[in-house]
Amino acid sequence: RFGGDEFVVLQAPLKSLEQGEALAARILNTLGGTYDLDGHKVVVTASIGIAAAKTPLDPDQFLRNADLALYQAKSDGRGTWRWFETKMEANAQARRALEFDLRNAMEREAFELYYQPLFNLKTRRIETCEALLRWPHHERGMVSPAEFIPVAEEMGLIVEIGNQALYKACLECRRWPGEIAVAVNLSSIQFDRSNVPALVRETLAATNLAAPRLELEITESTLLQNTKRTRADLK
Repeated sequence: RFGGDEFVVLQAPLKSLEQGEALAARILNTLGGTYDLDGHKVVVTASIGIAAAKTPLDPDQFLRNADLALYQAKSDGRGTWRWFETKMEANAQARRALEFDLRNAMEREAFELYYQPLFNLKTRRIETCEALLRWPHHERGMVSPAEFIPVAEEMGLIVEIGNQALYKACLECRRWPGEIAVAVNLSSIQFDRSNVPALVRETLAATNLAAPRLELEITESTLLQNTKRTRADLK
């Protein structure tokens, strides 16, 4: 037992890769299933990362390779196994660099907001501008939200980044003509880890923006998670 829910299996000698895959499949089939624990139904699954070596390898590096493969197995949907590949190490290093830069950007409030006007065809007027979060990186250039938003959510940084975006958007909206509103996207993580109604009240008060000029946009997944609390917050 290597950790809370992590276990290490040493298979030697390994005569073929198929032999390793057969063991992985047997472990998954044996562990997987529904168990009764004091009247509670518990579904158990597992994910496996496999590293193999033809020559002696540093034990720490050997375990690290297996762990990188395990991370890949989890990323691919869990309940499966993956072999270690050298590109996984490069991907892990790139991920760590992205996380480091992302944290620095949050602390420096380096994210920018771009505004996409929403045009009403009936009134032929711009009624709302949607705030779009952008990250200008000193080396990468403009980093795509599709790349950094999921990482920020996994790290929990999206709460602070979202708070910053809400404040900046409300402050900017104050400079626009009075009839134009601003729309700000909220992550489902913000609903899970912060008091959204209090955040909105405090931000509106701090920026002196009239409440009707702020629109909040959420994803469908937000409503599907902790529905009762989310709907109460939205109300």
